[in-house]
Amino acid sequence: MTPPAIWIENFKIHSYEVDFKGLASLEMVCRYFQEAAWNHAEALGVGFKRLAAEQKLWVLSRLLIEIERFPRWGETIQVQTWPRAVEGPFAMRDFEFFDSAERRLVAGTSAWLVLAAANRRPQRVDKMLVNIPDTAGRRATGRSPEKLGDQEPGVTPAAVARCETDVRHSDLDVNDHVNNSRYLGWLLDSYPAGFHRQHQVRSCEVNYLGETGAGDKLLIESSPAENGSYIHQISKPSGELVCRARLVWSVIDGS
Repeated sequence: MTPPAIWIENFKIHSYEVDFKGLASLEMVCRYFQEAAWNHAEALGVGFKRLAAEQKLWVLSRLLIEIERFPRWGETIQVQTWPRAVEGPFAMRDFEFFDSAERRLVAGTSAWLVLAAANRRPQRVDKMLVNIPDTAGRRATGRSPEKLGDQEPGVTPAAVARCETDVRHSDLDVNDHVNNSRYLGWLLDSYPAGFHRQHQVRSCEVNYLGETGAGDKLLIESSPAENGSYIHQISKPSGELVCRARLVWSVIDGS
Protein backbone atom coordinates (compact mmCIF):
# COMPACT_ATOMS: atom_id res chain seq x y z
CA MET A 1 0.00 0.00 0.00
CA THR A 2 1.42 3.37 -1.04
CA PRO A 3 1.74 5.83 1.87
CA PRO A 4 -0.36 9.00 1.48
CA ALA A 5 1.30 12.17 0.23
CA ILE A 6 -0.48 14.07 3.00
CA TRP A 7 -0.53 12.41 6.41
CA ILE A 8 -3.65 12.93 8.55
CA GLU A 9 -3.70 12.18 12.27
CA ASN A 10 -6.13 13.10 15.06
CA PHE A 11 -5.16 14.16 18.57
CA LYS A 12 -7.35 14.55 21.66
CA ILE A 13 -6.27 17.49 23.83
CA HIS A 14 -5.79 16.17 27.37
CA SER A 15 -5.88 18.02 30.68
CA TYR A 16 -2.12 17.55 31.20
CA GLU A 17 -1.35 19.20 27.84
CA VAL A 18 -2.99 22.56 28.49
CA ASP A 19 -2.08 25.70 30.43
CA PHE A 20 -4.09 27.69 32.98
CA LYS A 21 -6.23 29.05 30.13
CA GLY A 22 -7.25 25.54 29.11
CA LEU A 23 -5.31 25.83 25.87
CA ALA A 24 -2.62 23.56 24.45
CA SER A 25 0.75 25.25 24.91
CA LEU A 26 3.09 26.20 22.08
CA GLU A 27 5.37 23.38 23.22
CA MET A 28 2.52 20.88 22.87
CA VAL A 29 1.60 22.23 19.43
CA CYS A 30 5.15 21.47 18.36
CA ARG A 31 4.90 17.96 19.82
CA TYR A 32 1.66 17.14 17.98
CA PHE A 33 3.30 18.17 14.72
CA GLN A 34 6.44 16.16 15.45
CA GLU A 35 4.48 13.03 16.28
CA ALA A 36 2.55 13.23 13.00
CA ALA A 37 5.73 14.03 11.06
CA TRP A 38 7.55 11.10 12.71
CA ASN A 39 4.77 8.67 11.80
CA HIS A 40 4.59 9.93 8.21
CA ALA A 41 8.36 9.64 7.74
CA GLU A 42 8.24 6.05 9.02
CA ALA A 43 5.41 5.22 6.60
CA LEU A 44 7.43 6.75 3.73
CA GLY A 45 10.48 4.65 4.62
CA VAL A 46 12.67 7.60 5.62
CA GLY A 47 12.01 7.67 9.34
CA PHE A 48 13.95 6.95 12.53
CA LYS A 49 14.37 3.21 11.92
CA ARG A 50 15.96 3.57 8.47
CA LEU A 51 18.24 6.42 9.51
CA ALA A 52 19.31 4.63 12.69
CA ALA A 53 20.30 1.60 10.60
CA GLU A 54 22.40 3.95 8.44
CA GLN A 55 23.85 5.67 11.53
CA LYS A 56 22.11 8.94 10.71
CA LEU A 57 19.45 11.03 12.37
CA TRP A 58 16.90 13.72 11.55
CA VAL A 59 17.29 17.07 13.30
CA LEU A 60 14.99 20.08 13.10
CA SER A 61 16.94 23.14 11.94
CA ARG A 62 14.29 25.83 11.45
CA LEU A 63 10.65 26.12 12.44
CA LEU A 64 7.87 28.61 11.70
CA ILE A 65 4.47 28.36 13.43
CA GLU A 66 1.51 30.69 12.88
CA ILE A 67 -1.35 30.46 15.37
CA GLU A 68 -4.93 31.38 14.51
CA ARG A 69 -6.32 29.67 17.61
CA PHE A 70 -4.76 27.30 20.13
CA PRO A 71 -6.49 23.91 20.55
CA ARG A 72 -8.70 23.72 23.64
CA TRP A 73 -8.83 21.14 26.40
CA GLY A 74 -11.17 18.30 25.43
CA GLU A 75 -11.40 18.92 21.71
CA THR A 76 -10.04 16.63 19.03
CA ILE A 77 -7.92 18.22 16.34
CA GLN A 78 -6.77 16.97 12.97
CA VAL A 79 -3.12 17.40 12.01
CA GLN A 80 -2.20 17.30 8.33
CA THR A 81 1.47 17.22 7.35
CA TRP A 82 3.40 16.67 4.15
CA PRO A 83 6.96 16.98 2.78
CA ARG A 84 7.79 19.66 0.23
CA ALA A 85 10.62 19.99 -2.24
CA VAL A 86 14.15 20.09 -0.87
CA GLU A 87 15.56 23.61 -0.41
CA GLY A 88 19.37 23.51 -0.43
CA PRO A 89 20.46 21.21 2.42
CA PHE A 90 16.98 21.20 3.99
CA ALA A 91 14.16 18.72 3.73
CA MET A 92 11.05 20.89 4.04
CA ARG A 93 7.84 19.77 5.77
CA ASP A 94 4.62 21.74 6.25
CA PHE A 95 1.68 21.18 8.56
CA GLU A 96 -1.79 22.46 9.40
CA PHE A 97 -4.14 21.85 12.35
CA PHE A 98 -7.93 21.85 11.96
CA ASP A 99 -10.80 21.70 14.44
CA SER A 100 -13.89 19.47 14.13
CA ALA A 101 -15.59 22.10 11.94
CA GLU A 102 -12.58 22.03 9.56
CA ARG A 103 -11.50 25.53 10.59
CA ARG A 104 -7.74 25.99 10.45
CA LEU A 105 -6.11 26.55 13.83
CA VAL A 106 -2.38 26.37 13.16
CA ALA A 107 -0.12 26.53 10.11
CA GLY A 108 3.59 25.93 9.96
CA THR A 109 6.62 24.95 7.97
CA SER A 110 9.86 23.33 9.02
CA ALA A 111 13.35 22.70 7.67
CA TRP A 112 15.14 19.47 8.59
CA LEU A 113 18.69 18.20 8.22
CA VAL A 114 20.00 14.66 8.15
CA LEU A 115 23.20 14.32 10.18
CA ALA A 116 25.74 11.54 10.53
CA ALA A 117 25.29 10.20 14.06
CA ALA A 118 29.02 9.90 14.71
CA ASN A 119 30.20 13.40 13.82
CA ARG A 120 26.97 15.36 13.28
CA ARG A 121 27.97 16.34 9.73
CA PRO A 122 25.08 17.15 7.35
CA GLN A 123 24.21 14.49 4.77
CA ARG A 124 22.53 14.89 1.38
CA VAL A 125 18.76 14.61 1.53
CA ASP A 126 17.80 15.07 -2.13
CA LYS A 127 18.60 11.51 -3.22
CA MET A 128 17.06 10.01 -0.10
CA LEU A 129 13.76 11.78 -0.78
CA VAL A 130 13.62 11.28 -4.55
CA ASN A 131 10.64 8.89 -4.34
CA ILE A 132 8.58 10.95 -1.89
CA PRO A 133 5.00 11.56 -3.21
CA ASP A 134 4.31 14.92 -4.82
CA THR A 135 1.89 17.28 -3.03
CA ALA A 136 1.45 19.52 -6.09
CA GLY A 137 3.16 22.48 -4.50
CA ARG A 138 0.81 22.72 -1.50
CA ARG A 139 2.12 25.13 1.14
CA ALA A 140 0.83 25.86 4.63
CA THR A 141 2.43 29.31 4.95
CA GLY A 142 3.48 32.06 2.58
CA ARG A 143 7.17 31.68 3.32
CA SER A 144 9.84 29.35 4.63
CA PRO A 145 11.45 29.89 8.03
CA GLU A 146 14.26 32.43 7.86
CA LYS A 147 17.79 32.50 9.16
CA LEU A 148 17.57 34.73 12.22
CA GLY A 149 20.44 37.18 12.68
CA ASP A 150 22.09 38.48 15.83
CA GLN A 151 20.90 42.01 15.03
CA GLU A 152 17.13 42.33 14.90
CA PRO A 153 15.30 45.63 14.31
CA GLY A 154 14.10 47.50 17.38
CA VAL A 155 16.28 45.64 19.89
CA THR A 156 18.32 47.66 22.40
CA PRO A 157 21.04 45.84 24.39
CA ALA A 158 19.98 47.60 27.60
CA ALA A 159 16.56 45.91 27.41
CA VAL A 160 17.92 42.37 27.39
CA ALA A 161 16.64 40.16 30.24
CA ARG A 162 18.55 37.04 31.27
CA CYS A 163 17.67 33.81 33.04
CA GLU A 164 19.32 30.41 33.39
CA THR A 165 18.16 26.81 33.17
CA ASP A 166 19.73 23.36 33.43
CA VAL A 167 19.22 20.43 31.08
CA ARG A 168 17.65 17.60 33.06
CA HIS A 169 16.85 13.96 32.35
CA SER A 170 13.22 14.69 31.41
CA ASP A 171 14.37 17.11 28.68
CA LEU A 172 16.09 14.38 26.64
CA ASP A 173 14.60 12.49 23.71
CA VAL A 174 15.31 9.23 21.92
CA ASN A 175 18.44 10.75 20.32
CA ASP A 176 19.77 11.52 23.85
CA HIS A 177 19.66 15.27 23.37
CA VAL A 178 17.14 17.97 24.18
CA ASN A 179 14.07 17.70 22.00
CA ASN A 180 13.39 20.85 19.96
CA SER A 181 9.95 21.35 21.52
CA ARG A 182 11.56 21.74 24.94
CA TYR A 183 13.33 24.91 23.79
CA LEU A 184 9.90 26.45 23.25
CA GLY A 185 8.97 25.51 26.80
CA TRP A 186 12.09 27.22 28.14
CA LEU A 187 11.36 30.33 26.11
CA LEU A 188 7.78 30.49 27.42
CA ASP A 189 9.05 29.99 30.98
CA SER A 190 11.32 33.03 30.59
CA TYR A 191 8.26 35.34 30.58
CA PRO A 192 6.58 36.41 33.85
CA ALA A 193 3.28 34.73 34.73
CA GLY A 194 1.48 38.06 34.48
CA PHE A 195 2.64 38.49 30.90
CA HIS A 196 1.04 35.17 29.93
CA ARG A 197 -2.26 36.26 31.50
CA GLN A 198 -2.35 39.31 29.23
CA HIS A 199 -0.81 38.00 26.01
CA GLN A 200 -1.07 35.12 23.56
CA VAL A 201 1.56 33.86 21.11
CA ARG A 202 0.57 34.52 17.49
CA SER A 203 3.67 33.24 15.74
CA CYS A 204 7.08 31.86 16.50
CA GLU A 205 10.17 31.30 14.44
CA VAL A 206 13.10 29.27 15.71
CA ASN A 207 16.59 28.46 14.45
CA TYR A 208 18.14 25.42 16.12
CA LEU A 209 21.89 25.92 15.95
CA GLY A 210 23.41 23.31 18.25
CA GLU A 211 22.73 20.39 20.56
CA THR A 212 22.37 20.32 24.31
CA GLY A 213 22.50 17.32 26.59
CA ALA A 214 22.17 16.25 30.20
CA GLY A 215 24.01 18.49 32.64
CA ASP A 216 24.37 21.48 30.31
CA LYS A 217 23.71 24.89 31.81
CA LEU A 218 22.02 27.36 29.51
CA LEU A 219 21.56 31.10 29.41
CA ILE A 220 18.33 32.49 27.92
CA GLU A 221 18.48 36.11 26.76
CA SER A 222 15.33 37.98 25.75
CA SER A 223 14.58 41.43 24.43
CA PRO A 224 11.44 43.22 23.23
CA ALA A 225 11.52 44.29 19.58
CA GLU A 226 9.04 45.84 17.14
CA ASN A 227 5.34 45.07 16.63
CA GLY A 228 4.82 42.90 19.71
CA SER A 229 7.76 40.62 19.02
CA TYR A 230 10.46 39.39 21.37
CA ILE A 231 13.89 38.18 20.33
CA HIS A 232 15.55 35.31 22.19
CA GLN A 233 18.76 33.39 22.16
CA ILE A 234 19.90 30.40 24.19
CA SER A 235 23.61 29.76 24.71
CA LYS A 236 26.03 27.65 26.73
CA PRO A 237 28.49 29.17 29.26
CA SER A 238 31.20 28.87 26.59
CA GLY A 239 29.24 31.33 24.46
CA GLU A 240 28.20 28.65 21.95
CA LEU A 241 24.79 29.62 20.60
CA VAL A 242 22.30 26.75 20.45
CA CYS A 243 19.06 28.54 19.56
CA ARG A 244 17.68 31.83 18.21
CA ALA A 245 13.97 32.63 18.21
CA ARG A 246 11.41 35.32 17.50
CA LEU A 247 8.02 35.17 19.24
CA VAL A 248 5.21 37.54 18.27
CA TRP A 249 2.48 38.18 20.86
CA SER A 250 -0.91 39.85 20.86
CA VAL A 251 -2.79 41.33 23.80
CA ILE A 252 -5.72 39.20 24.98
CA ASP A 253 -9.04 41.00 24.68
CA GLY A 254 -10.36 42.09 28.08
CA SER A 255 -7.05 41.60 29.88
